[in-house]
Amino acid sequence: MKEEEIRGLASRYGTPLYSYDGEIIHRQYRLLRGCLPEAFDIFYSVKCNPLAGVCGLFRQWGARIEVASLGELHIALSAGFRPRDIVFTSPGKTRAELEAALDHGIYSINVESVAEAALAGELALARGETARIAVRIHPNSGMQGAGLKMAGVPTPFGIDQTGIDEAIAAISAMPGVALIGLHVFTGSQILDADVIVRGMRDTINLALELSERHGFGLQFLDLGGGFGVPYFAGETALDTDRLREGILELWEEYGARLAGTRIGVESGRFLMAESGVFLTKALYVKECKGAKFVVCDGGSNHHAASAFLGRYVRNNFPMHVLGKEGGPAVETNVVGCLCTPTDVIGQRVGLSADVEPEDIVVVSKSGAYGLTHSPTMFLSHALPAEVLVWEGEAHLLRERGKTEDAMRGQRMPAANPAFRDDYARTV
Repeated sequence: MKEEEIRGLASRYGTPLYSYDGEIIHRQYRLLRGCLPEAFDIFYSVKCNPLAGVCGLFRQWGARIEVASLGELHIALSAGFRPRDIVFTSPGKTRAELEAALDHGIYSINVESVAEAALAGELALARGETARIAVRIHPNSGMQGAGLKMAGVPTPFGIDQTGIDEAIAAISAMPGVALIGLHVFTGSQILDADVIVRGMRDTINLALELSERHGFGLQFLDLGGGFGVPYFAGETALDTDRLREGILELWEEYGARLAGTRIGVESGRFLMAESGVFLTKALYVKECKGAKFVVCDGGSNHHAASAFLGRYVRNNFPMHVLGKEGGPAVETNVVGCLCTPTDVIGQRVGLSADVEPEDIVVVSKSGAYGLTHSPTMFLSHALPAEVLVWEGEAHLLRERGKTEDAMRGQRMPAANPAFRDDYARTV
């Protein structure tokens, strides 16, 4: 996106602001689609960016969708996805969520415990139906090269591989349940194509062994995802040519045995991260004990990933001052408005020495796990707007929040007339 376009969006919609480039989203989708055999489905992971307008684009392009909450299921349906193209994955599905999945007849409930499978079966029996489930397995070995390991470590996700035979035997005998397949997710943010292919091979072998040993038809195999994007200095982009070659070799080896099996991969970060920028306006520029600070109107409450909340190693997202790239840079801390020292979205980052109030700081690679991953209620600031630029037009996908949103859903104690009177004067 060009500088004048970004400046125009900031002027039109205000800051802080998320903007997504639809052409880049489409490019990433085509790139991943081109790495996969025709028989594979791409399931967009809503958690990475739950905007219905974004989900709708993926539906138009032929993607399926993976949800992890009742809210995400509602978004998927609102975006026009057919129930047969929805899978539900989450380690803590509530009774209400399982009932909703059954109500809408989604393709697969990816269960993560024997108890969850039993509850799904119980709810299905009560309505004279059968719950279609896939069992999520937590593999014994972790994925070397994953930015976030999802296997080989203690975790609430899935059923431990050491007890998977007993679990499948128990689930297969449950009334009200139809075991249609398996799900394995070994790691996230993987930049080595060979690591991804090796993980797929291990998952396919495990799935075939279990289906043959327990005598159930492998109708569905969810291979997970993990397709990464480079954020930081020294990281190299995923080699999609090597990925395509590796998956083709894999499919030539296993395609015949998996004929008739629906194969799915999940992706969110790879599809979305490169497309987004977070725009925040400099309010003040100051120094304290030799350190330079740019205080902005948006911070970690809007972009926790850039602030690396909950992470042990600090790396800065790529960022710059709009219109002031290429000049002299100085070590600068980019912070938000929050009353906490953790509100730092750029720590000792090289930023233009000429930055001043009213300048726009642009945080790149912000399309995935931006607002959706952030503690937006802290200090009750209004939510930023979110905009999609697609086919030359800007489309407002989420309007800017309002000050009064901070009182949404709140109630004053009704028993005390004084409270009622005070509340009436404030609204």
